[in-house]
Amino acid sequence: MYRLLACIALILATVTAMDRVLASALGDLLLRSSDRFMTVYRPFEAEAQPAIGPGTNPGAQPGAKPGIKPPAGQEEQPNALLVKAALTTQPRPANGPATGPAAKPASGPADVLVLGNSRADNHFPVSALQDMTCGRALNLGMGGAPTVLSALLWDDYVERHGAPRLLVLEPTGLVDNPHDLADLPLLAYYSPRIDAFVRQENQELWMANHAFNLMTFNNNQTMRLIAGLVKPAADRTLVGAIPDPMKAQLAAAPEEMMTADAANWQALDHIIASAQAQGTRVAVVITPYFPTYAGKLKNFDAFFADLKGRLPAGVTVIDARRAVDKDELFMDALHVNEDGVRAMFAAMEPDLRPLGSCPVDAMASLSGTGNTTH
Repeated sequence: MYRLLACIALILATVTAMDRVLASALGDLLLRSSDRFMTVYRPFEAEAQPAIGPGTNPGAQPGAKPGIKPPAGQEEQPNALLVKAALTTQPRPANGPATGPAAKPASGPADVLVLGNSRADNHFPVSALQDMTCGRALNLGMGGAPTVLSALLWDDYVERHGAPRLLVLEPTGLVDNPHDLADLPLLAYYSPRIDAFVRQENQELWMANHAFNLMTFNNNQTMRLIAGLVKPAADRTLVGAIPDPMKAQLAAAPEEMMTADAANWQALDHIIASAQAQGTRVAVVITPYFPTYAGKLKNFDAFFADLKGRLPAGVTVIDARRAVDKDELFMDALHVNEDGVRAMFAAMEPDLRPLGSCPVDAMASLSGTGNTTH
């Protein structure tokens, strides 16, 4: 009997040791992935970042798409790339208040950070955002992520790298279930903060992952991280147009209400307060909805009016809900496609560009030609 128990104990010890060794090796390997979330947990090497200057795409992942082009019919207007070509390589001097975009250099991998759910993920390609703001961008939008998860990612980023100059926050994660974990569990391997949240929300999952560490990597996100080891990650804009059957389904759908849980509101307040306390400019950017679907939301305008009323002073609100209205520019009810992103950025440019760190002298020189940039 003792010999049997000893054999069982030896087997368990061997399995546990192998699990820990293999999980550690896999975790270290995935940390080298070009996936954007690994940027948060990987040590930042400042010397590896390219300088901001004409013809560069600062902070972009290798293999990312080039700067976004203007929508059809605007080819003769100077776009973000033409503006960038006119810029000097010198950063804007910090002549303004401490909360200005150039008041302090970003100490981490991003000057501009994007947070939100899939609408943030798919609507803010870093190539376009960098061209418009003249700074390195990192998109931490996560599909299905409620605002409480965005707050965890924000805290992890700031803790490791310091605050960015500009935070772009797509706020519709407010309506997502605050108990959904989305793709967060894998990141618990790298973050004690996220690990504690997983334990709070799903005790069984947390226990399984701690009993066998390899279980933490048993998800689709691991495959995306592995793909990021083989091929550098690019922008995540969507390709394709909303199909007719989906349009008919949306037209026949009943009306519904937009609601947000108190936990998401509290998380939004925390993110904004934390950012402003550290001198980060905050832009709350509401991206487009498919018009038919927006028409089914009974409190569509009232919900966002309430959101705007809750925001503290100093937050820039860019309401682009109706900036795109053509069916062919949408992928589904909640997401515009690649052409829709171009149209959205063209519409937002007058409000978004001033929040960046483009040199004032270059912008003044360009505007003096009599042309516009949108």
